[in-house]
Amino acid sequence: MQDLYTTNDYFVSIPLDKSAKGYEEEYHQVIIDPDGKERNLLKERDYRLSCIKEITDYLDTFNSGKILDIGCGLGWLLSYLDGDWDKYGVEISKFASNHAKQYGHIFNGTLEGFSSSSKFDVIVMNHVIEHLKDPICAIKKIRNMLNDKGVFIIGTPDFDCAAARRYGDRFRLLNDPTHISLFSIDSMHRCLRDNGFKIEKVEFPYFDTPWFNKNNLNKILDDKGLSPPFYGSSMTFFVKL
Repeated sequence: MQDLYTTNDYFVSIPLDKSAKGYEEEYHQVIIDPDGKERNLLKERDYRLSCIKEITDYLDTFNSGKILDIGCGLGWLLSYLDGDWDKYGVEISKFASNHAKQYGHIFNGTLEGFSSSSKFDVIVMNHVIEHLKDPICAIKKIRNMLNDKGVFIIGTPDFDCAAARRYGDRFRLLNDPTHISLFSIDSMHRCLRDNGFKIEKVEFPYFDTPWFNKNNLNKILDDKGLSPPFYGSSMTFFVKL
């Protein structure tokens, strides 16, 4: 697969796998995860929120505001916030958009087609940028949608992390055929700074998530099969203008 990679200034591009056709619609219902387990995502609200504790803890420091969740999925993050927030979402899946509408104003489509009459206090784009063919264009648009004191929260895999180096093409976050723009922690730092953001902090969600357990720790001791979830595999940047 390495010969398919194209290196840009900030990320590595991979052509979209033909097997990804229809993936966005199917993913938000019953899926088979990378470990072969069948899961119904409609029943995973609490689990999903426990996986983004670094984001919900940060949002708990705000009284309220106007927030946009890009790639909001079924709307779990918006559902966490109380009614004092002015809540918006962008979601490409019609199925997920229809479900998320109970939690906020949802635009069914891509970020490119979304517009707002006023700017946002918080914009979240968690594990979305790796799915985009032109992530830099998205970051530039997000910068223009933030108010002067706004916060941008962006999460994505680190494709140069310890588990990625140990497992190579069997790094679990390469398993998704729609992951086509691959960042590292170094390249994401450079990308955000070069596009006008000041980095407040970076978190590596693991120890406060369900992924941190004895089974996954034991798996990392060998390099057979798909990599288990591990510290550093995902990174979440909190940045301001």
